[in-house]
Amino acid sequence: MSDLRKDVEFSTFDGLRLRGWLYNAGANRPCIIMSHGFGALKEHFLPDFASRFQQAGYAVLIYDNRNWGASPGKTPNETDPHQQVRDYLDAFDYAASLPDVDSSKIVYWGTSMSGGTALAAASIDHRICAVIVQGFFVSGAKVAEKWPTEMLPMLLANRAAIKEGKGGIMVPLAPENEEELRSGQSKAILQDADIFGYHDELDKRGVLHEKMITLNSAFNAMTFEPGRDVSRIAPTPLLMVLPETDAVIGAENQMDTFQRAAEPKKLHVIKDSGHFGIYYGQQFEENIAVQLDFLKGILK
Repeated sequence: MSDLRKDVEFSTFDGLRLRGWLYNAGANRPCIIMSHGFGALKEHFLPDFASRFQQAGYAVLIYDNRNWGASPGKTPNETDPHQQVRDYLDAFDYAASLPDVDSSKIVYWGTSMSGGTALAAASIDHRICAVIVQGFFVSGAKVAEKWPTEMLPMLLANRAAIKEGKGGIMVPLAPENEEELRSGQSKAILQDADIFGYHDELDKRGVLHEKMITLNSAFNAMTFEPGRDVSRIAPTPLLMVLPETDAVIGAENQMDTFQRAAEPKKLHVIKDSGHFGIYYGQQFEENIAVQLDFLKGILK
C-alpha cells in the first residue's frame, strides 16, 4: 500500500463500518468522496483517479459499498442503491470530521451505479460543493425495458423465497467470454462485450473482480430512479461525463438526464467509448483531464 494513503473505516446510520482508503493531501484540503459501480470493488480503477486527484492537491476518500470487498453487510455481493445513497451522507460526515479536510469543499464522485447514487445523494445533500458522475445510472425502469418478459416474475419469486428463508439466487455478473455472450444463452446481468476489455485490464494488473451477484440486486436496481430528481441538485455545480456508445445504461438516457438538470452544469462526451472504456488507457486520460479542469474551477 502506498504511504500516501491509509486504511480507514466509518460508521453508517444503521451501524455498519464501511472500509476504504484515505488519500491525504495536506492540511485544510478539499476532499473527493468516491465509491464503485454495480458489482465492482474500490480497487477497480478508482485508485487511478484518486492518485491524480491527490497529485492535484485534493484529499480522497474511497470506500467499498456495503456487502462488497472489505465492507460488511447483511447479504454479501448484493447491491442496494437506495442504501448506498444514505451511505454517501455518512461518508460525508466522516470526511467532514477529519482535521485535514476543508468541510466546505467536499465533492461527491460516482461511476456507473454509484454515479446514480451520487446524483441521488447530491439532490438532497447541499452540504457538498460539487458532484462528478461518469457513465452514470439514471433509471431502473429504462434498464428493465431491455429485460426478457420472464425477468420480473423471476425477481418476485426470488424475493418470496428469501422471505421464506430459502436463500436467494446468485447469478453471473458478466458472461465468461464473447462466445457465451453471442450464444444468447448467458444468464449474466451485464450483457455488454465492452466489459471484457475492462476485465482483461484488471487481470493484467492482478486485481480481483467478482463473478457473482445476488439476483435481488437486479430488483433493487429496477426500483431506483436517480435521474428523476436531478433538477434538485442545483445550485451545486455538476459535471457529467458521458461515454458516447454506452450500451449498458444508454448514452441517450444519460443525455436526457443532463438536459433535465439545472444550471450550473457541464457535460463532456468521451467519443467512441463504451460504458467500461473510460477507466483506463487514453480515454481515462481524457476523462481525468476534464474532471481536474472542472475541479480547478470549483475548488479555488
